[in-house]
Amino acid sequence: MATLGESACLLASYSTKGMCYTVKKYVFCVRDDERYEIMEVTNDEQKISQALGWIVSLLNRHSIPYQIVGGLAAKAYDAKRPLIDIDLYAPLDMAHAALEEMRPYITRDPLPHLSASWDLIYMALEYHGMLIEIGDSSSHPRFYNRKDQCWELQCIDFTCSTHLKLYTSEVTVMPKDELLSYKMQLDREVDHLDIQQITEASC
Repeated sequence: MATLGESACLLASYSTKGMCYTVKKYVFCVRDDERYEIMEVTNDEQKISQALGWIVSLLNRHSIPYQIVGGLAAKAYDAKRPLIDIDLYAPLDMAHAALEEMRPYITRDPLPHLSASWDLIYMALEYHGMLIEIGDSSSHPRFYNRKDQCWELQCIDFTCSTHLKLYTSEVTVMPKDELLSYKMQLDREVDHLDIQQITEASC
């Protein structure tokens, strides 16, 4: 998903030696509707782990299924690039009580968003400096398949999620093969990097 990250103006340089990526500077200028922000990506394990543990615990407590996607899902399969946010899908039509508990951290209410890559309803939160974006799986989200030049339904099957431990939390993640296919269809530079790192890590 990464609706913030997709419209980012990225100032970065990284060198490669085999599978080693050294990020020297990674700053995003993010456009969200008409609002501009400067944000830095992170590989801070404590920051990511704390925010991930909080949102997963909250969703589990309210029995809301979810599936982690995007850069964090890539990290679950050994990609190394820094994150700008935690991306996941959940059915917001059954999350009213959960939304009330999230209320102090919400920076964007669940609203429609249309861009070059996504047509969906999503909300955004900030938990101790870590951004979290939740796409509404119950509102028929779509993504743009650049390979075939057409819009595709983003069909999230929570029963097929991969269960694994990520940082300190037991989580449900988009299956690896599905994630790779999804990123091949999105066909952005960041997707190429994720695909390369995941594929190399599997060798």
